[in-house]
Amino acid sequence: MGQPRKYLTLIFLLSSALNPVITLAQADRFDAGVAANERGHYATALRAWLPMAEEGVAEAQNNVGHMYEKGLGVAQNYARAMQWYRRAAEQDLSEAKLNIGLLYYYGYGVATNHREAVSWFRAAAESELPEAEYMLGLAYEQGTGIDLDYREARRLFLKSARANYAPSQMMFAFMLQAGEGIDSDPFRAYVWGKIAELNGSEEAIDVTSISTVLLEDEEVIEADNIVRECLEKGLDNCP
Repeated sequence: MGQPRKYLTLIFLLSSALNPVITLAQADRFDAGVAANERGHYATALRAWLPMAEEGVAEAQNNVGHMYEKGLGVAQNYARAMQWYRRAAEQDLSEAKLNIGLLYYYGYGVATNHREAVSWFRAAAESELPEAEYMLGLAYEQGTGIDLDYREARRLFLKSARANYAPSQMMFAFMLQAGEGIDSDPFRAYVWGKIAELNGSEEAIDVTSISTVLLEDEEVIEADNIVRECLEKGLDNCP
């Protein structure tokens, strides 16, 4: 199996509930922008969020950055996107910190700088943001912008996987199957691969297929029972 290459896109906030400081009127305006965006009315969404962003609402600043990054309702402008993300990050919005890291990781509007990206991923992961834990884990797993460390990568992937983030579930399963830094563990790889698969990860099918070949029929049945129990009782104690 080849090395998976699944990266997430920039985070776009769909709820104003993250910030208790947002007033009811601002929340209504924010949600109106979300509804307009979902209908593809990007200029309308931008008009809803831009005044809020200028007023200092971090979530709106992040979303305005997203609109500039994607060129939705406005001409694509990575520099403006970075400016808005930085303003939100200065207010300690973890999603904006992650988005800055992703711009550096991919080299969108700035020179590619994996070390700088990792520093932003780490800052975002401090608030236990699953997507940030995933990107930081990926950096450790690949040795990109930081020294390769399979143990730390597995720890981060498992932490994010237990928060039900499918890409981390898939990558944790992949590392177990491939035996990166440990002996191959097809049983646990099957469990987490199946959870990722049920959570929408098509890449996880490769992991579960390989694991199925390596396991006895009785082991697959046992693993399926564990998967069912994990989904019913929560992922915190999933092996």
